[in-house]
Amino acid sequence: MTYSTVSPPSSVGEESSLATATSVGCVLAALGSVAYISLNGMEPREAYSHPVGIVGGLVATAGVVLLALVLVGWRSALPGWAVRTAAAGLVFVAANTWFFGIGIVAVADHTSDAVFETIGTSGWMWGMYFPKMLLCLVAFVTMGVAGWRQRSIPRPAAVILILAGVLSIWPPYPPGLILASLAFFLIARSGMAAKQ
Repeated sequence: MTYSTVSPPSSVGEESSLATATSVGCVLAALGSVAYISLNGMEPREAYSHPVGIVGGLVATAGVVLLALVLVGWRSALPGWAVRTAAAGLVFVAANTWFFGIGIVAVADHTSDAVFETIGTSGWMWGMYFPKMLLCLVAFVTMGVAGWRQRSIPRPAAVILILAGVLSIWPPYPPGLILASLAFFLIARSGMAAKQ
């Protein structure tokens, strides 16, 4: 098992900006996910074309991209490969949030009901979900277990990360992303993401 070997931040300001960037990314990702969930009572075509869904997808994308970039800069006792794998998984989550904010709108607006339903259940859609599912499952569970055992992150955050990993195997991004955002927020607020 390898651990992150990057030296701790050189100043309190760097640690503070890392925590702030993580927190902002978490809040944006969670807000975008809540916007996605809020449209669940609607027909899929209407929900994907709804302004709340479009804006929610873009907000979630901004938050997830920020989280992925920040995770690369984390200095912690967590396994370095797991933190980098989580960042890679979040890049695929960002691709999903972007598609559900922008791409699916074009598909919904320019296809018939039958074609739209066929696209939604095709193997290509599952191919889009699979990297996110696999990378986030492995990374979040590993980070949660390692953080619990080492006491390198708050215990609630470790449990939430494990649950986020398990829920990441669900194709849409919100269940796992909301929990991962909560866990990363707790870690950032505790200051443990920046400690070696």
